[in-house]
Amino acid sequence: MDSNHTTHTEITSAPQPNSSLNENISVDGMPGRVTETIGTGENAKNSLIYLTLKWAFIVGGVFTLFVVINCWIFRENEVVPDIVRDIVALWKILIPIITLALGYAFGRAKS
Repeated sequence: MDSNHTTHTEITSAPQPNSSLNENISVDGMPGRVTETIGTGENAKNSLIYLTLKWAFIVGGVFTLFVVINCWIFRENEVVPDIVRDIVALWKILIPIITLALGYAFGRAKS
């Protein structure tokens, strides 16, 4: 026989998956990590919006706290950080992300 000849059993039997490479892939109907986090179908769409909103507010809150701590630490320097300007600059970045997510969530036409 030819050395390149494959049998039916060789074609149908797949190699065993490497668990470290396939942790996020659904196997035997079991959901992967992404599916467990955001869901499927319409739930996945809504979940991504809410995750975006949640993380935008968390990041905004944490960085606002960092700005306040920075201002408090360096308040006795000759050049005191401008806390209001820094917080406004931070939220100028986050507010468009938040309004985009809210606009998508509430502005979608429902069938």
